[in-house]
Amino acid sequence: MVKKLLRGISSLCLHHDRKILLIFFFVLGVAFVLTGRIRFDPNFLKLFPAERGPIKLYMENLQETGTFDLLFILLEKEEGVEPQRLIHSGREISEDLKRMEVEGRRAFKTVRFQKMEEEDLEETKPTLALFLTHPHLFLEEEDIPKLKERWSEAGIKRQVRKNKVTLISHASFAMKDLIEMDPFELRWVFMQKWRQGMKGLEFDEPSNFFLSKDQTSLLIIAEPQFPATDLSFSKSLIEGMEKTISLASSLQDRSIQVSFTGAHPIALAESKIIRFDMQSSFLFSLILVLILFFYTYRRWVTLLFVGLPLFGGIQLTMGIVSITLGSLNILTSAFAAILVGLGIDFAVHIYDRYHQERASGADLSSAIETALTQTGRGIWTGASTTIFSFTVLFFSRVQGIVELAFIVSVGLLCALLCIYFVLPSFLVWIDKRKKSYFYSPLRTFKFRALSSFLEKNPFLSLSLLIGITLFFFFFAFRIEVERDFRNLRPKEIASLQVFERMAKTFGGKKLEAITIHEGKDLSSLLSREEGIAETLDRYEKEGKIESFVSFSQFIPSPEKQRRVVKEIQKSIDLEKVREKFIKELKENGFETSGFQPFLRGLAELKQGNEKIYPPETLMASLQRGPLKKGLENLLVKKEEGYKIVSHLYYQKGKLSLDQLEKELKGASMTGSEKVESEILRIVEEDLFLLTPIAFILVLVIVSLHFKRLKMILLTLTPLVMGLLWTVGAMSLFGIRINFVNAVILPMIIGMGIDNSVHLMHRFLEGGGKDMGYALRTTGRAMTLCSLTTILGFGSLVTARYQALSTMGWVTILGIGFCLMAALCFLPALLIFWEQKRREH
Repeated sequence: MVKKLLRGISSLCLHHDRKILLIFFFVLGVAFVLTGRIRFDPNFLKLFPAERGPIKLYMENLQETGTFDLLFILLEKEEGVEPQRLIHSGREISEDLKRMEVEGRRAFKTVRFQKMEEEDLEETKPTLALFLTHPHLFLEEEDIPKLKERWSEAGIKRQVRKNKVTLISHASFAMKDLIEMDPFELRWVFMQKWRQGMKGLEFDEPSNFFLSKDQTSLLIIAEPQFPATDLSFSKSLIEGMEKTISLASSLQDRSIQVSFTGAHPIALAESKIIRFDMQSSFLFSLILVLILFFYTYRRWVTLLFVGLPLFGGIQLTMGIVSITLGSLNILTSAFAAILVGLGIDFAVHIYDRYHQERASGADLSSAIETALTQTGRGIWTGASTTIFSFTVLFFSRVQGIVELAFIVSVGLLCALLCIYFVLPSFLVWIDKRKKSYFYSPLRTFKFRALSSFLEKNPFLSLSLLIGITLFFFFFAFRIEVERDFRNLRPKEIASLQVFERMAKTFGGKKLEAITIHEGKDLSSLLSREEGIAETLDRYEKEGKIESFVSFSQFIPSPEKQRRVVKEIQKSIDLEKVREKFIKELKENGFETSGFQPFLRGLAELKQGNEKIYPPETLMASLQRGPLKKGLENLLVKKEEGYKIVSHLYYQKGKLSLDQLEKELKGASMTGSEKVESEILRIVEEDLFLLTPIAFILVLVIVSLHFKRLKMILLTLTPLVMGLLWTVGAMSLFGIRINFVNAVILPMIIGMGIDNSVHLMHRFLEGGGKDMGYALRTTGRAMTLCSLTTILGFGSLVTARYQALSTMGWVTILGIGFCLMAALCFLPALLIFWEQKRREH
């Protein structure tokens, strides 16, 4: 059936070559227009399944709390520059950024360079009035001894006199109100909860600014209006920031350096790198492949023969991608280089056979028909194995791999159609225009010498190749998996380097994990959260984690409020405190009427009439002021209830997240380490599932083609040998398996079998008696095809994304070894077999 179809295509190309070419150029133009709609998506986590588990929790938390989209401006001073100048520059830049606009609207929702901004204090007064007059709302049980000391006779006397001195030196109504509301400066205990830094960063404690502990660096933390995935906004934002910062007067002497990092500059830089890597690898591979093709056939016009159909297939693929997927990611951006390496193989075999037929004296019609019906059938089988090896990847749970499989499968079909229709039509059209051309016999590229050596020394060749296989087999079991995803990212992205510098300076080079639990009733949820906080506090004291931030540290449950009240009543004589405080107020000239809110709270505590506040009331109070910013990533209000999130920070290797999750019953855990482990688990499971499926499909296709068990097993043997060599070499050269290059192993099964199929097909076509002849006539095309695949995929080694670079190296090893096994082991085995048969 395939042969009949190919004969029909050859007839069509011979009689309607111009019409086929015109239709091709029309479709090519439409695809070129559609290509302009393709965008580049640098979002790494979108590649993986987010229906359940740590990845789902991580993605949901990022979307609901927005912590992923913060932007950090890092100010670093030179040695000898006073920290005050750093603060002055930070204030100027902060004010400029607050006024900055992008596309006619404010660029940032918030811009902060202080832990508590000056305007925040006035807005916080209602909240402070509620909390500071009711100490049981913010004190921990371990804070009671400190409170007892402040409320001692000596402490009361000292504090009242300090308040008097403060009012004399700061004659303002704001300070008077603050002292009346909080006469014992408990606000500093309260505010300490809000000054713990963010995202695990550590700041200079005495300073109200985001200043490093050594006072050499200052952070400005901003939240842009739109997410980092809006690349157009990110580009305008970064350009606006660069312009704004360059005009800052305090930076003109260059003693203070300003740089920025965060989601927006990183996403923008990565999208540029993805685009550059795709374009450069495509052009690089195409140029190398065409140079190789010209070196082989020594005719400039042959570059058009293969280049035009190949370019057309890739362009058609991009047009289909723009309609179906609409975007490319880190994985799918490699498709063009892959198609260059794979798609040109079809053209190589067709043109090589056509050239051989013309060189042996066949006319145009016979050469075209023979090339399509004979070699074209082998191409159909080879293309089917490659396409099916990619379609197997549709069963992967990694979305990026599924998209890559779709694009490459569609691309191979487009390339195959172009090769079957456009290449023969182009050959016919050229031949009709140029009446005479001499087709000289093609060089054998030393395959005559190779076949002669194998014919003379088959046993030696087999022994040597089996020895090499055993050598690589030993190393194959030592292959390692890449567990640090940071090693897969481009190392030269400036914003990533700034992020590393910021993390080192502010002590933020820690891993972050989050605990999540949900419920309908906030009070009972808070009680459970307090149990989690106790466990995390124990882990912190044991040195397993460095710090943690919990919602229960800011909002106490009713149960906790009652416990703190009882502890205060038990530890402190509240009536004595009230009497002594009133006495000191009168002796220092204060009117007691101004301190009535505090005195009422004290009386309620003494009498046991203290008010126990529901957490919803406390939250409502905090939501009206700037302190709500500290709670936005700790509590999420959902339709069916609430979700509480705790953040903990630790050094790699010191904490077992699985063990902690077992202790935190009822809570779920996620974080960067959990996400990476989940991704590796998914990739490993997919690899062990998809590789056998790909092999089985290849086995079925090869069986349908050759039909004889002996020939099927002989054809598959070089593939198995090449795979063993590849895995062993990866281990030997220190190339670790990662979520990108793991895709290559099932693909190599589909690509690596092609050489064996073509060689065996040519061997059987000649009667199955002269493997040396089959090797001499087919070896050139096999080598050329493998080299083009290596150059196509291999161009990825130049990619700045380490993940894509390792994909290129694995392909070079895999295709190279499969070629060597097909050229050496299969002929040697068949020659040895034939010699033994003749002896018997």
